[in-house]
Amino acid sequence: MGKGGRFRSPGGYADDEDAMGAGVTVPAYSRTADIYDLMVGRYAFDMWRENFEKLCRIYPIDASSVADIACGTGLASRYLALQGSEVVATDISARMLMVAASAPEAGRVRYMRQDMRRLALPRRVTLLICATDALNHLLLEEGFRLAMASFRAALTEGGHALFDLNTAWQLREGCDSEPWCFEMEGYTMRWVSRWDEERNIATLVMECEGPEGEVFVEVHRERGYDTGFVIEEALRCGFRGIEAHDARGLGRPTLRSRRIQFVAWA
Repeated sequence: MGKGGRFRSPGGYADDEDAMGAGVTVPAYSRTADIYDLMVGRYAFDMWRENFEKLCRIYPIDASSVADIACGTGLASRYLALQGSEVVATDISARMLMVAASAPEAGRVRYMRQDMRRLALPRRVTLLICATDALNHLLLEEGFRLAMASFRAALTEGGHALFDLNTAWQLREGCDSEPWCFEMEGYTMRWVSRWDEERNIATLVMECEGPEGEVFVEVHRERGYDTGFVIEEALRCGFRGIEAHDARGLGRPTLRSRRIQFVAWA
């Protein structure tokens, strides 16, 4: 599958466009990587772990070798490694990888900086995970197709891919254009979100003042993808089957499902 550690960005990622707001603009998930777990990471991981354990009872998932794609601060990758899995974890954010690699038990995981659309893992794996709506950050359909093909190529025959996405309904409902201000670990934050109905893209502008008085801006964008499109692209890219669940409870998705959990098999 090629050598690991290479990084290419063909465009279409959530932070490829110009940012807005005051202060120094930095890439998404760079400065906020240090407090990501406090903001949402720990909560998101707990939800993911609960669903993962349920899915392992429903599907014949082999977690002996795992690729954690868009691993963030590495909560899931370290959890899997502690369960006995051989884990390689990738992310496009160098800062996220630094945080992940500095955590306790990080030595059990091989961390690599890679673009999910161009994975180059050391070898194929039996299980690939891509959690917490990471795929929503791909703003172009072509980028999504590349990611699906990359996921399929990373798996052994019979392997599984578990990934989830925010729905367009969730992204739309979360955008109210009203500022949200709060403080956390010495950071003062002001978040403003908006929804682009034509492009199905939510934009979150995070203006932050750090502990030393420095001001910076991160812009996070996510695109809502139809469940039918996701299933069609996964099958087109060579997955033999795929099923969709409402991430809350793993029941059948509805028009008001906030997040969809997909299970695809090679």
